[in-house]
Amino acid sequence: MKKKLIILGSVLVVIILVGSLFFYQKVHGISSKLKIKLIGEDALSINVFDNYKEKGSKASYNKEDLSKLIKVNGKVNTKKVGTYNITYSIKYKKLAKEIKRKVKVVDKVAPVINLSSDKVSIFVGSEYKELGFSANDNYDGDITSKVKTTNNINKDQVGEYEVTYEVMDSSNNKASKTRKVKVIEKPIVNVEQKVAVLNYHFFYDSSKGEVCNESICEEISQFKSLLKWLNDNNYKTLTMEEFRDWMYGYTEIPEKSVLITVDDGAMGTGKHNGYTLIPALEEYKAHATLFLITGWWDISNYQGSEYLEIQSHTNDMHNEGFCSGVTRGARMLCHDYDTVKADLQKSIDIIKSKTAFCFPFYAYDDKSVQAVKDVGFELAFVGGSRKAKRSDNKYLIPRFPIVNSHSLDDIINMIK
Repeated sequence: MKKKLIILGSVLVVIILVGSLFFYQKVHGISSKLKIKLIGEDALSINVFDNYKEKGSKASYNKEDLSKLIKVNGKVNTKKVGTYNITYSIKYKKLAKEIKRKVKVVDKVAPVINLSSDKVSIFVGSEYKELGFSANDNYDGDITSKVKTTNNINKDQVGEYEVTYEVMDSSNNKASKTRKVKVIEKPIVNVEQKVAVLNYHFFYDSSKGEVCNESICEEISQFKSLLKWLNDNNYKTLTMEEFRDWMYGYTEIPEKSVLITVDDGAMGTGKHNGYTLIPALEEYKAHATLFLITGWWDISNYQGSEYLEIQSHTNDMHNEGFCSGVTRGARMLCHDYDTVKADLQKSIDIIKSKTAFCFPFYAYDDKSVQAVKDVGFELAFVGGSRKAKRSDNKYLIPRFPIVNSHSLDDIINMIK
C-alpha cells in the first residue's frame, strides 16, 4: 500500500510539473510575441543647450505594427547638465512591456579667460599691479571669482616672468592663460620728446557719391594723402601699446612718430557703414586706434585688420546735451560714480582691453577721471590741440581734433 502511494504521488508531481511547464510556455510564448525596441542608442550623450531629437521606438505583436500604441514618459532638459531616463511602454492583450533610454546632458566646453593685456612691463623694484581679468563659461556664466592666480615674479631681478590664471567650471572643464611680465631697468628717457595724437571721426568717399556735411568729416582721399606723406617721410604710426609704453617710460620710440585715433565708430569706419578707413590703413600699412562706443555698434564690424585696434569710448554715455550745467552736457558727467563705472566695465568686457579710453566730447571732471582710473584703464585722452609729452597726466592726454577745414599742410604742421 505504501508503495502504491509513493507511485501515485510521483505521478501527481510529474503531472503538475508538466502542466506548469505547458502553462509557462503558453503564456510566455504569447508574451514573447509582443516586442518593443528602441530606434537608435539605448544610452547617449548630448551637449548642454543642444537640441534633443527623440528617435522613438517600435513595437509589434507577431507581424502587426503597434508602434502607435507606445507611450513615452520622461523629458530631457537640455539646459541643465544631468542624466535623464525616457521610458517607452506598451500594453496589448493584457500583456505589457517597457524599455528605457538613458540620455546624459553634458558640458564639455572649457571656460574662457580674458586678460586686459597679455604683456606688461614694470621697473625693477616696482610692485606688480594686477591689470584685470575675467572668466566666463558657456554653462556657469561669469566665474571670475573662481579664477586662481599664481606668479613667479621677482620684482628685484630683471627678467621675464609669468602670471598664470586658472579656472575650472562645475563640469570640471579647465582653462588657463598666461600673462608675460617683464621686469626692466628704468631707462634714461627723452623727456623732451613730444608726439602728435591726431583725432578723426567720420570718413567718406566722394567718388562713390558719399556726402558728409559735418565739420568732423574727412574725405578719404585727403586721409590717404596724409598716410602717403607719413610713409614717404619715414614716420612711425604707433600702436596704442607702443604709445602707452612710451608714455610710461618703458621704451623709446623714433623721433618721427605719430598716433592716429578715431572716435565713435560712425560713418566710414566699419564694414557696415562705408568701410573706407580700414582699406586705407592696410594700403599704407599704417596703424590707428578706434575708440568705439560699444553699446551703439557691434564690435565685429571693425575687427579683422592688424592695422586697426579698438579701445573704449564708453558703452552708452556718448550723449551731448544730456544734462545742463556741465561742459557740453556729456552724459558721463551727469551720472553717479557707480553708474559710470558699470558702463565702463561693460565696454571693457566687450573690447577685452583696458589699455586706453577717450572721454566723450573731450569732457571730464574729477569723478569721471577717477572712475576711469579705478576701472583699470592705463591711459585716457581728451582734446587740447597740442602734442603729448611724457610729463602729461596719463588720464588727460591731449589730441589734435581734425576737422574738414584743415588742409594737409595744416595737419603736417601739427605732426612736425
